[in-house]
Amino acid sequence: MNFLCLSASNIEPAREHSVSTRTCELIREMIQADINAHIDILCLINYEMNPCRMCGKCLEAGKCVRDDAFNQIYKKLADADAVFVVCPHYAPLPSKLMMLLEKMEEICYLNWCRNQDYQTVVSKKPIGLVAHGGQPTETALYYKTALLDPLALSFASIQMKVIGAGEQSPNGVFFGIKDLRLVPDSIFVEIEHDWEDIRSRLRPLVKIVLSQVIDY
Repeated sequence: MNFLCLSASNIEPAREHSVSTRTCELIREMIQADINAHIDILCLINYEMNPCRMCGKCLEAGKCVRDDAFNQIYKKLADADAVFVVCPHYAPLPSKLMMLLEKMEEICYLNWCRNQDYQTVVSKKPIGLVAHGGQPTETALYYKTALLDPLALSFASIQMKVIGAGEQSPNGVFFGIKDLRLVPDSIFVEIEHDWEDIRSRLRPLVKIVLSQVIDY
């Protein structure tokens, strides 16, 4: 089995040590504890994509003719048996994730206009969504409205199968922070997370996504 876990963080000082990427690593640990699988963690900060210009050339090319970075990610998505996306709150959505989605939606829409039976390269592929941000977890319901729900609609519009974590979490899971502290001589704060709580939130999502692609 081949899984892709995409970290949408784009914080230069953190890079591969970001909360989004650490969450991807937790997901990888959970999957590997259950099955023998390859789990690729893809960090968007390492890819320099360009915004979609709606040129329409992707209709014939089947990819973006101006963006090799996007094409690399698009192929990884196509090759995966299931996908996880971990998205931090920015303003509200990270720009690189939006560039990825707008190009995938343009490819899907142009082909659909030509053929209403068209299926994307990610059609019916299970996807588990995780959202997080800098508010305390107790007051972080905002991340469901601002991140999870729009992402679920966007991925569903390119025909992916959005998997929830049960009836109370149909579009995925979210979490906030435990505490934060100012750091002397730095523009960044030090943030503390409750990783055991995060694990407990992730576990049902991972289990349900796995159930979509394997027989226990």
